Amino acid sequence: MPNLTSLKPLLFIVIFYLLAFWLSLSYWAFRDARERSNSVLFHVFATGLSLVLPIFGLFIYMIIRPPLTMAERRALELETQALSEPGGPARELRPCPSCGEPIDSQYVLCPHCKTQFSKLCPRCNKQLKLGWSVCPYCAEEVPLQGPVSTTPRIAR
Repeated sequence: MPNLTSLKPLLFIVIFYLLAFWLSLSYWAFRDARERSNSVLFHVFATGLSLVLPIFGLFIYMIIRPPLTMAERRALELETQALSEPGGPARELRPCPSCGEPIDSQYVLCPHCKTQFSKLCPRCNKQLKLGWSVCPYCAEEVPLQGPVSTTPRIAR
């Protein structure tokens, strides 16, 4: 029969590591429960379950724990809220006075019938009504007739 006194230190080391592993799993369950719930009762339940049933209790906890942490839930709520709100100024649709098709109110001409509603300032490239002879944004003289340049000039 082998000498058991020489195995005693090895047995103490194995028991120490198993005890440290058991306590670290319980601590992990406690920290994880704190990240997933505000309920103190749930924190105590998760820690107690992993202390009473070392490995099996941890598996049970992992099955019944909330799927998302509180931070993940908050980020998901913020993302949902951001996606549900309009991202900028809402584009207003109106019917084209010529063909009746719905068009954006910012269009210069109708993409369906090519009716021109406004023109662009040759200097600042802002939208102008057809009857305007001067741009109200940059005070540039705008010709009433003739083709409108789509490339803006460089201001001097």
